[in-house]
Amino acid sequence: MSEKMEEALKQNQAESPPEEKVSREEVEKLKASLEEQKKIAEEKEKLAKDYLNDLKRVKAEFDNFRKREMIYRQNFLKTANRDLITRLLPILDDIERALSESKKRGETGAIVEGFELIYRKFLTILEKEGVKQIESIGKKFDPKYHEAVATVSDKNHEDYEIVEEIRKGYLMNDEVLRPAQVKVNRISEDKFA
Repeated sequence: MSEKMEEALKQNQAESPPEEKVSREEVEKLKASLEEQKKIAEEKEKLAKDYLNDLKRVKAEFDNFRKREMIYRQNFLKTANRDLITRLLPILDDIERALSESKKRGETGAIVEGFELIYRKFLTILEKEGVKQIESIGKKFDPKYHEAVATVSDKNHEDYEIVEEIRKGYLMNDEVLRPAQVKVNRISEDKFA
């Protein structure tokens, strides 16, 4: 140190009041108190981290719950619509039979035109709900889409070709709503299952 600094330090010490002496016991008590305060602070910090982790976990669980609930509601609506449409299909079948019979008899008029209008509206509503008819006649039999109710043996058609549709089948959002009931051509000797 430089001489000027030493002098300034001595002068400063002379001007300040004499320091109080602290006993060893008091120093030890202060150290113990400080350690205790550190432990308390660490415990509180650990507790705060635990609460934060719990909060993050609860938030994640709630987000997952909300997503599951949304999927559940969507599936519920699909199922409810599917069940309703399945119950309405026999009515559509009846309208188709009535129109077919009226055409066979050559009937025309306001009533037939009214039924045709109702039929077209019915199909339009079903299409908006994702319902479409399964193509059957002339196609190969597929048990996923067709239900064989009879077999015929006709050399003019290929083996397993659908030759007649007994009842129309429908898909809803590319899932089978109702399989088509069909007659299938069988040329080979083995029995059709």
